[in-house]
Amino acid sequence: MLHTDGAPWSRRRLLAGAAAVGAGLVSAGCARPAAARPEGPRRWAFTDDTRTSVGAPRRPRTVVAYATAAAALWEYGIRAVGVYGGIQTSGGGVNTAILGGVDLDRTTLLGRTWGQVNLEVLGRLAPDLVVDTLQFGAHQIEPNTLGFVRRLAPVVGLEVYHTEIPRAVHRFAQLAHALGGEVRDRDRTAFEDARRRLKNTIKARPRLRVQFVSADPDGLRVAREAWPGLPDLKGLGLDVVVPPTGTSAYAQKLSWEDADRYPADLILMDVRTSSLQRDQLATNRVWQSLPAVRAGQTAPWNPEPVMTYPAMTRFYNDLITTLERTHRLPA
Repeated sequence: MLHTDGAPWSRRRLLAGAAAVGAGLVSAGCARPAAARPEGPRRWAFTDDTRTSVGAPRRPRTVVAYATAAAALWEYGIRAVGVYGGIQTSGGGVNTAILGGVDLDRTTLLGRTWGQVNLEVLGRLAPDLVVDTLQFGAHQIEPNTLGFVRRLAPVVGLEVYHTEIPRAVHRFAQLAHALGGEVRDRDRTAFEDARRRLKNTIKARPRLRVQFVSADPDGLRVAREAWPGLPDLKGLGLDVVVPPTGTSAYAQKLSWEDADRYPADLILMDVRTSSLQRDQLATNRVWQSLPAVRAGQTAPWNPEPVMTYPAMTRFYNDLITTLERTHRLPA
C-alpha cells in the first residue's frame, strides 16, 4: 500500500510502491492515494466523457491506449507507444481482431487481460497521456490500478458502449485532432453517406431478422443490446433478434441443443478469437443445421468496433452488401 507522507511523488517512488503490492495490481483493501502530480500551465486541454478536463503543458506526444482506442488513434496517424486490454487468446497469443491496423512490432503490450496494466512498463514508457474507453461510464482499467496509472499520466476516457455510434466516432475524431492526427472531412462525409444508405437498405428490405452471436464449444451466446452498435442499428430500423433475458446484459447463453431458439435470416458472427469461427464450426451439426447457416447467410461482426469514420464506413458498406444478398427464410 502506498502512503502519502507529504514528500514529492516521482515515477521511481510510485513504481517502487506499486511493485510492493505485486504484479502491478493493488489489493482490494488499499485506499487510492490522492492525486499529487504537479500542475503547470495548461496549453493543451481535452474534456473527456467523464466530464473531466485533462490538461497538459503541451500537446501529448507519447500515448498509451486501450486496444480499441489505440486502433482508432492509429487510423488517424497517432501511434500509441503502448497498448493494453483483453486481447489474450486461450492459447496465450494476441487477439488482433480488436486492434485494427495497430502494428504490434511498433508498440508495447502493457496488459493482455481485462483491467490489467503493467505499471512498471508504463513508467518506463513515460506517456504524456493514457486513452481509455468507457463501458457504461466505467473505465477498462481495474479501479485500484487506475489510481496508480493516474499518478503516472493523465487519463482520458471516451464512452463506446452507452452512446450512439455517430457520437462515439465523433469523439474519437475530436481527440485525434487534438493530438495532431489527420481527420479528413471526406471521411466524415463518406461515413454519413454510408449511414444514410444503410438506413435506406434496411427500409427496402423489411422484416429481415438479424442475430449477432458468439460461439463456444458448449453453446451459442446470442448478443443483447449492451454491445456497442446494436441499439444504434435497431434505431436505423434493423430487426435485431435480441433475447428478452440473458446470463448477462451482453448475451444469453444457449446450449447447442437450444441454439435454434430464436429464428434468424442472417447471423453475424463474432470475429474475435474468443469465439469459435466458421471453420471451427464446420463439424458442428447443430450449427450447420441452422437455417441461416444452411442458406449461407452469415457474415462477420466485431463486438468491439474501431470507432473511426473510415472503419465504421467500411462496416456500414459491408453490412449493406450483406443485407442486399440476404433473403427472408421460411418461418
